[in-house]
Amino acid sequence: MSDRSLWIGSGLCGVAGVACYLAAISVPWPDTPGGTSAALLCVSAWPVLSVIYCFGLYRFVAAESESAVNTLGLIFAIMAFATVLDMIVVQLALGASLPELTAGLDDATARALRRGLRMVDLGLDVAWDMLIGTALIFSGLAIRKRSGLGPLWGIPSILLGATLIALNAATFPWPPGDHGLFDIGPFVGLYVLLLAGRLALLGRKAMPRQAG
Repeated sequence: MSDRSLWIGSGLCGVAGVACYLAAISVPWPDTPGGTSAALLCVSAWPVLSVIYCFGLYRFVAAESESAVNTLGLIFAIMAFATVLDMIVVQLALGASLPELTAGLDDATARALRRGLRMVDLGLDVAWDMLIGTALIFSGLAIRKRSGLGPLWGIPSILLGATLIALNAATFPWPPGDHGLFDIGPFVGLYVLLLAGRLALLGRKAMPRQAG
């Protein structure tokens, strides 16, 4: 595959990944085995497609100038999306099995069990935010010097990553949005959507001679 094709394809994967996430949280999936399977496939496509996008972004930056921060951005992004995939699978597995797990328990015990299992979700959620925040910082440092992107794209990435880490640290183990602060996640998602679209556009405009 040429670099040009990779940049276009990975940018489109980034856009599709965000779309899968939005569909997963907005579609009322049926509370049936089939509905659970469909939800799993849809939401799992988000981290899978996002890893492809991150690799394409890494290659786009590296095509002009390789750097340690660019490589670290990719490494932390892969770790982050692997973690969020773990979180998704755990959430869906618990959601599907919780009625069976709590059957026969008194209300107080059932509530305590649900609360304890919920903390597993929250811990994985914080780990995901810390990792993707770090990835955004390193990636921002790399792309701020890349022609076609530059500081206009790099600085927001750095600021979003640092803010994401700071907010999660301040309210740990609770999500910032549930603990008196705001949820920066939608802004991160919008930024990724725009950057993925920009990557696809830059790939489309690239000269064929740039193919690897």
